[in-house]
Amino acid sequence: MTLLVSAADILRAQELLVEHLPTTPLSEAFGLSEQFCRTILCKWDNTLRTGSFKERGALYFLLGLSSEARKRGVCAASAGNHALAVSFHAQRLGIPCALVMPEAAPLVKVERCRRNGATITQIGTLQDCLLHAEALAQSEGYTFIPPFNHERIIAGQGVAGLEVLAQSSDFDSVIIPVGGGGYAAGVATAIKSVRPDVFIMGVCSEWALSMREATPESYAGKITPVSIADGIAVKAIGSVTAPLLDTYVNEIVSVSEESVARAIVTVLEHEHVVLEGAGAAGIAALLQGALPERFTKTVVFCCGSNIDSNVLSRLIEHDMAERGRLLRLRVSLPDKPGMLHTLTGIISEEGANVLEVVHNRTYAKIPGYVEITVVMEVRGYPHADAVVGKLEAHGLKVETF
Repeated sequence: MTLLVSAADILRAQELLVEHLPTTPLSEAFGLSEQFCRTILCKWDNTLRTGSFKERGALYFLLGLSSEARKRGVCAASAGNHALAVSFHAQRLGIPCALVMPEAAPLVKVERCRRNGATITQIGTLQDCLLHAEALAQSEGYTFIPPFNHERIIAGQGVAGLEVLAQSSDFDSVIIPVGGGGYAAGVATAIKSVRPDVFIMGVCSEWALSMREATPESYAGKITPVSIADGIAVKAIGSVTAPLLDTYVNEIVSVSEESVARAIVTVLEHEHVVLEGAGAAGIAALLQGALPERFTKTVVFCCGSNIDSNVLSRLIEHDMAERGRLLRLRVSLPDKPGMLHTLTGIISEEGANVLEVVHNRTYAKIPGYVEITVVMEVRGYPHADAVVGKLEAHGLKVETF
């Protein structure tokens, strides 16, 4: 098995990148440490200028281009973070940049790429984008910058591993997201070259596994599911990254969409940091109990913060509902003045906060009555039970759903 990237390659990348990019922080996440009963050190790769780890690989690739190649320009295909990194540093270096992004790419990422001066085409899936970008490179003379499957990309990403080694000496394990594998391959190569004893666990999404197992007929005529961890929603591991992952990553586990959603909110609550789905995949693995208990000091790579604010808002509301912080109920009341005031007064007495009220007269089950659906914020399941009990004590029939 041929390994095309070595620790020496990563060291050379670091020597070049140190003048261009800051070292990202590594710090103990005290709230997460308490929750998981082990020391959790977070490598905050989301703090780079474009909000993700992708800058190292993209910049190292761009810095390796000849002056002639820089004049012709570059192109890339990406769901977001790779495109952000390429467009940002291409603009800094005065290199023309064309991007091909999926139709479902997060709006926040597309708009930021456009502000970076890139020409953007949006088509189909990420696989469609890769094929189109490669064809564009041939027809227009651009240099195609792969998102992960290239030696310079992997070496650049691996610099994060060297940073961790310089920042901490006694961690026993690492958790890192795996999409196409460039990030995990580079980091694992760097860390294992110095600390072969460290247990390295990669994290992919269940969505990616299902897509890799799907046949062309699986979703024919159907709506293809999407993943909130779009940064690791990659259908295939790279041919260059795969041997490195096989050699240096001890285990790769998968996480569910539900775990990723919960992880995003967990980090927001405990560490006051916004992460996107892929950036929170390592925390999702901890929530699923995937890391063996024998490992007590773990570095978790938090690698991206580019999440759409609308998506984040929905995830927070969903998490509140899952944990009993939101209560939705339906009450049937006589359709006469003052009844809504009575209902909200009872809810207020119990200390719940009304968020939404919907009246339905037309489809009320009892003529002369109105069905009122109320969504309210409560402190948890016991508080929700108390609110329902108080309403029922006033003779109201309450339906929760």
